[in-house]
Amino acid sequence: MEKQHQIAVILFVVAVFFGAGNAFAQKDTTKLRQEVEVTKAYQPTISEVQKINDIPKIKSDQTEAPTFDYSIFSKPIFSTFEPTPVAAAKMVGDPRPEMANGILKLGFGNYLTPYGELFFNAQPDQKSNFGMHFSSLSSFGKIKLLNNDKVDARQSDNAAEIFGKRFFRNSTLTATLSYDRKAFMYYGYPGNKLTDADKVLVIPFWENKQYFSKGTAEVHLKSETLSKLDLNYDFGANYHYLVSRTGQKESQLFLLADFGKTFGNMFGILNASVTYNRTDSIRNRLSGVFGTKKQVFLTANPSVKWSSKEASFQLGVNSTLVVDNDVDVSLLFWPKMKAEWSPVPNILTLFAGADGHLQQNTYSAIAAENPYVDPYHDVLNTNFKVIVSGGLKGKLGSKTNYVAQATYSVVKDQHFYITESQNFSSPVTVSKKIDNTFSWVYDDVNILNLSGEVMHSVSDNFSLHLLGNYYSYDLKFQPQAWQMPDFDFTFSGIYKATDQLKFTTDIFVAGSRTALIAEPVFSSVPSHTIPMDPMIDLNAGAEYQFSNKLNFFFKLNNFGFQKYEQWLGYTNKGFNWMAGASYTF
Repeated sequence: MEKQHQIAVILFVVAVFFGAGNAFAQKDTTKLRQEVEVTKAYQPTISEVQKINDIPKIKSDQTEAPTFDYSIFSKPIFSTFEPTPVAAAKMVGDPRPEMANGILKLGFGNYLTPYGELFFNAQPDQKSNFGMHFSSLSSFGKIKLLNNDKVDARQSDNAAEIFGKRFFRNSTLTATLSYDRKAFMYYGYPGNKLTDADKVLVIPFWENKQYFSKGTAEVHLKSETLSKLDLNYDFGANYHYLVSRTGQKESQLFLLADFGKTFGNMFGILNASVTYNRTDSIRNRLSGVFGTKKQVFLTANPSVKWSSKEASFQLGVNSTLVVDNDVDVSLLFWPKMKAEWSPVPNILTLFAGADGHLQQNTYSAIAAENPYVDPYHDVLNTNFKVIVSGGLKGKLGSKTNYVAQATYSVVKDQHFYITESQNFSSPVTVSKKIDNTFSWVYDDVNILNLSGEVMHSVSDNFSLHLLGNYYSYDLKFQPQAWQMPDFDFTFSGIYKATDQLKFTTDIFVAGSRTALIAEPVFSSVPSHTIPMDPMIDLNAGAEYQFSNKLNFFFKLNNFGFQKYEQWLGYTNKGFNWMAGASYTF
């Protein structure tokens, strides 16, 4: 088996590098770099302190249709909340921004929630800059579950980052060192309220503490040229090392090489990467034995692109070679196609595409998706065999951008989170158990996603952003897509009342879901489903600029007082607020 692995890796690497002479990767830097920002769960980190407009203005440039990949919804228990601004197109090679020296932000909220962040930037000369970022957000309060049990739900999120850039004549070198530590408790459980004695007996992870500590080092060398004839490149290396309180250790090395070059009337593209991942102290999904997992991903995605003023067409193939110490070597291919046509330039663009990829479900990726999953997990990779999409985008007047898209995905080995129990009923005995960490089941599923996004600038002082998704799941074996909503939408707004006073709002809604509590096959108690209420989260904030250096802020989260479960048994925090100040120096 090892010999087969080695031969397969050698052949794949040789093929990639021989193919690199004819196809190179990188975006066509003669065009605008176009993007639409998609709303995500808020993370209180900023890699660099840059001065931006409070009210982003919508430009007349076209925007790139977002890719709405299938994923489990994730939202932090407490958020310092920032609304999602309207994203404007950016030009590659924009003038380098002048850096401020630093910002210190301090705040405090209910649930005993202290918050602090420090940003610092220095520019030793015109060809380099250096920065640091430190943040801390903790919560020590209790949460009342849907069964009225008030439980300890302490958590913290701490991060530190040092970064630097060096500007050369035709390239930029970037390096980053970072560390983050997320700590929390397994505080939730499904079903009726239990006594403390019963919980200790029947819930294996009752009030156990967990943390994920990760250190990361990253370096990038990227070309900065607007010439059609030059070779565009982006070389990168990323290494991270993660440890958990339950004993898992993950080390991952990622190497990236992207190239792009014009050949006649076409643009050649090659995206290539190598990922090596090793995880210790996990339960092997095939044997059930605790041990080490090693996996190597080698990808090569060559393509060619033809462009004119009104249209573009890209054709290529995605390929991945997987070397896994548990299974045979596999080599997978997916089509890659993308077409755009603008019958009315800057007003209406039609687009369509076909794609596919293998999603690597590493230990850290699954823990980030659902922190309350079984800490010894070993989840199978997910194969997006075909992703077909199409839609239209453009402008409705001078102040409104929009994107409407339909995506149909054929997915193999998609995981869904479930709860497992064993003979759980009263009276309680030591042999009876109900998990408050999540197991998972696999299924092949076809997913239809209808999505729309509207960005509207009411005025220079008022902007709105609306993003919505509808999902339909066609599963092969499972009766439902467990804990997945059939729709979600986010509404954000920014209003600058005066030069000193700014208001923000953010509303998130996700549809009802269904959870599964699975009983053992031999149990006399059948597995059963539990309906989960929709998630409705209303947020608002205000910021007052007292002086050029001193700002005050006040934020309200979940002011609709909605109680919902992000994951079965894990109720969110209710109404929470935070007040604080920031000082620029």
